[in-house]
Amino acid sequence: MNENYLLKSENAKRLYFDVAKNLPIIDFHNHIEVKDIAIDRTYENIYELWLKPDPYKHRLMRICGIPENFITGDAEPFEKFLKFCSIFPMIAGNPVYDWSRMELLKVFGISVLPSENNAKYLWDEINEKLSSKEFSTTQILKSFNIEYQSPVATLLDDLTPFRGEGIVPSLRGDSLLAPSEYFINSLKSKTGLAINDTASYIKAVCVILDKFAQAGCIFADHSLDYDFFENPKQKLEILMALAEEYAKRNWTLLLHIGAKRKTSARLEKLAGPAGGYAATSNDFPISRVVDLLGDVEKSGALPDTVIFPLNMSDQAPISVLQGSFCEDNVASKVQLGPAWWWCDHSLGIKNTLDLIAAFGAFSQFIGMTTDSRSILSFVRHDYFRRILCNWLDSKNTFEEWELPFEFQKEIVTKICYKNAKSKIKKR
Repeated sequence: MNENYLLKSENAKRLYFDVAKNLPIIDFHNHIEVKDIAIDRTYENIYELWLKPDPYKHRLMRICGIPENFITGDAEPFEKFLKFCSIFPMIAGNPVYDWSRMELLKVFGISVLPSENNAKYLWDEINEKLSSKEFSTTQILKSFNIEYQSPVATLLDDLTPFRGEGIVPSLRGDSLLAPSEYFINSLKSKTGLAINDTASYIKAVCVILDKFAQAGCIFADHSLDYDFFENPKQKLEILMALAEEYAKRNWTLLLHIGAKRKTSARLEKLAGPAGGYAATSNDFPISRVVDLLGDVEKSGALPDTVIFPLNMSDQAPISVLQGSFCEDNVASKVQLGPAWWWCDHSLGIKNTLDLIAAFGAFSQFIGMTTDSRSILSFVRHDYFRRILCNWLDSKNTFEEWELPFEFQKEIVTKICYKNAKSKIKKR
């Protein structure tokens, strides 16, 4: 990989190297294990760091016919690493191919293309580096110039590992909308409050929300899966009440929509609930989301909202909502979120930018977030920035926008940093 990767013109290179490259990272939603940061975890080998926590890589290994024993099974770490390297040249075109090369180059200074032939060399070379404290969790994270990151935590999680200093929790709210008996009992125990109905339930939840706020939380995430609007009465009632609470606290609501998580029962049993086998839905009722936002707005307490569709065909109607829910002195009160999960490739990112530009004002876009379990995945911000700079220059040139460089510079800065920063600063 050369330094001009994905940059196809001199102006795109100028935008990237003079503007985007060195901007601090604000990552407002990820699934990184914060305990690893708190204890400054070190890694025994490259499998533990690079392959084990990454279901994207696991999925591709399955697609290429690798037996599950070499993915999540009992095979030795080097055997699993060798199998991944053996298929690596065959996955070109998938973003994992690009991210993996970027991860190896950024963190370890290795530009060799992984393959079966050099797997042993890479294993030995990288593991020697990992034996040094220079490659502990916090040292690796420092290399990415992260100003702010917000790993998710559930309402019942211990917030002690969140130590501030730019690492604060975001609320993972999936368990809140259809609370189990265990969840209710745990919430009672945690708050000392009786829970008899929706109102008393929300009151107890708010006690914990205040603790999240004290820990610096300003983002709340809810997953509205493909079947969310089937028998949704209680779920909608709770979500609307929570949205009002988020607005009171000046939090931003993140809605991840359209995932179909139940696919292969076999893989769920073998790989667990987040094993890389989920699919997208093709019939998510976007109009119901619009009605939900409208109902919350009527209450006078619509929080800033970012919507992440998993199906690219849902990106267009959601991008239109930039102009449907506006508020004085608030940029993009409701907006299409970054391309995520099965959309966070070059095609999905460019489609997102195209749609936001066509239906609204792409300069107000909140930018990139990793939504990942791997600490190496912060390279995705660099991947996004390169694509953005090349996309902007191409649009300016071929669609004759005639934007002077000073305005291109300001737009890139806003999308890569300032817009997300404003969500934090307003708190």
